[in-house]
Amino acid sequence: MPKTSTKEKKAVKVIKKMRTVSAPVVTTSVKEVVVRKRAINPILLVKIILVIAIGVVVFLLVQKYRGLFVAGMVDKSPISRWELNQKMTEKYGTQTLEEIISDRLLNENLKKYKIVVTDKEVADELASIKAQYGGEDQFKAAIAQYNMTEAQAVDSIKQSLGLKKIVEATYTITVTDADVQKYFDDNKANYTGKKLQDVAAEIKDTLTQQQIYTDSQDWYTQIRKDAKVSIFI
Repeated sequence: MPKTSTKEKKAVKVIKKMRTVSAPVVTTSVKEVVVRKRAINPILLVKIILVIAIGVVVFLLVQKYRGLFVAGMVDKSPISRWELNQKMTEKYGTQTLEEIISDRLLNENLKKYKIVVTDKEVADELASIKAQYGGEDQFKAAIAQYNMTEAQAVDSIKQSLGLKKIVEATYTITVTDADVQKYFDDNKANYTGKKLQDVAAEIKDTLTQQQIYTDSQDWYTQIRKDAKVSIFI
């Protein structure tokens, strides 16, 4: 084994000393880097908390009001409200739109003529209709056949009364005795065993309602023609 010279021994000692001195410095530097990496910026922390909070709120709102976005589910496949609306628009869109248009035109003209339909008038008419059907249960069974709720029936009654008032304000409704006699003669089968004077008032009311209906159709046809209506479906 060759002998190490004095110069070489000194060089080795210097290198060892440099390693011994520099090692702690490097270790300390690494620790500082680790600490810096572990330290979280307070602003960043606040942002993270806000994102989580908003996400939770959105999730809860979606769960609570999911009916606004999702109409139903088939297994795990959702049916969106948009998809349902598209199908309904294709099938019933034109009819429904026309109903809305007629409602708007009626309301505009009620305001124009300053006509008001009171809650009492609606309630009285509803009671009269229920009596004609034979009672509450029979009335509900009748409107159920048309998939109509009582609330919808009330709205319809209110519209009919409003339309009737408009017609009465803009048309002259006249039913003569000759009209009553003719109706009685043409429908004797419905009045077997009854005299004209016994049913004259009933017949006159029937003919009046028929005239109001005919005039209301004429009235609506005209205002629909004159109205500026734009349709986009």
